[in-house]
Amino acid sequence: MAPIVYVQGFVLLGLLLALVFLTPGLAPLRRAFLAPPPVPALAPGETLIAELRPDPRVLMLLSGLLIAATMAGALAEQMLLGAPREIALLTLLPFSGALAIRLAGLSRCRWRLTDRRVITALGASLPLSDIGRIAVGPMLIRLDGRGVQSLRLAGLADAHGAARLIRDSLSARALRQ
Repeated sequence: MAPIVYVQGFVLLGLLLALVFLTPGLAPLRRAFLAPPPVPALAPGETLIAELRPDPRVLMLLSGLLIAATMAGALAEQMLLGAPREIALLTLLPFSGALAIRLAGLSRCRWRLTDRRVITALGASLPLSDIGRIAVGPMLIRLDGRGVQSLRLAGLADAHGAARLIRDSLSARALRQ
């Protein structure tokens, strides 16, 4: 009986997504997800060293883990709280939907590493001279500036290699000055 409830939940989620894609009032939201992100321009004389992007395989793995965590949460809710099967899954769908949207947003992220700064896909930049700390986690890099600015790129297959590349750029910049 339980697999039928999960199938019903996923069918309802599919119908909800179809509604989002077909409702005329949500056209700006659809355009925001379908439009290619802008490519920030480099300053005159600035040299592009590398472009860092999340790995699609890592993001697919995270999506699979998201589905598994939703099912495990629904089963735990059903067993611990005695919630009906339909309610147990439906209460977790908004959280899973939010995480799925986050993963979709991550798939479009990229950083451009230049000889002067790190630039995000939205155009925010952090000068190399302002980087105070580089934190590396599993599939994640976080750059902390000397003030309150912080940049984070998740979904990297080789986060340590990307962090090494940024550290080498910091060293090369320090040698030039």
